[in-house]
Amino acid sequence: MEGYIRLGLTLVVLVVLVIILYRFRAGKSNRRQSSLEIMKERLEKGEITEEEYEKARKKQGK
Repeated sequence: MEGYIRLGLTLVVLVVLVIILYRFRAGKSNRRQSSLEIMKERLEKGEITEEEYEKARKKQGK
């Protein structure tokens, strides 16, 4: 009987760890934007001028 309890707890711990790692990695990739994408959004909103956007783009080498 003890073996089944230990096996069950081990499986629960593994599942919880997998869920935590999956959410941690998924959260990072979804939120990550390049600085150029952010600058483009700011340009579209009118927060920066085209000059500022071009300057940032050239600074990045793109």
